[in-house]
Amino acid sequence: MTSLKDLILAFCMWCNESYVGHTIRDSVWLFPFVEIFHLLALGVLGGCMLVLNMRLMGIGFRTDSVSDLARDLRPWIIGSIAVMLVSGFLLFSTEAVKMYGNWGFQVKMLFLVLSIVFTFTIHRRVTSHDGAAAGVRWTTALLSLAMWAMVGLGGRSLGYITTAASAVKP
Repeated sequence: MTSLKDLILAFCMWCNESYVGHTIRDSVWLFPFVEIFHLLALGVLGGCMLVLNMRLMGIGFRTDSVSDLARDLRPWIIGSIAVMLVSGFLLFSTEAVKMYGNWGFQVKMLFLVLSIVFTFTIHRRVTSHDGAAAGVRWTTALLSLAMWAMVGLGGRSLGYITTAASAVKP
């Protein structure tokens, strides 16, 4: 029986050998071009989450209610997450087998899943209504900021954590 680990490795090998992976990896300008969109989306998402969570904690932006601000920022948050997921997959496909064994990438993916789930469940519920208790608002905001920061830190660590693709055994 094939384990989940074997399936993930097979997927990574497929991504690595895909037309998209080869095209981006072999291009002089395509990888930086895709990465620009990835980083711009990260900046937009980070800014939106920072503003929304600061308002949730009662720090700044007091002219708008939390629910109004959340409603106004929601399209930017969803759009930036969508751009980050697409561009991130394109970047991943260029060195998927290398990322398979990289613990920084694993941390990033874990916190990405946790952050997205948290953002569209608990965080959304707390920011949709203005009646949440102060402790709930602060806890939600701090958890949100910490989880999204871990996604960014995990991504930033990728350049410093090396994993030889030859060390990954199918």
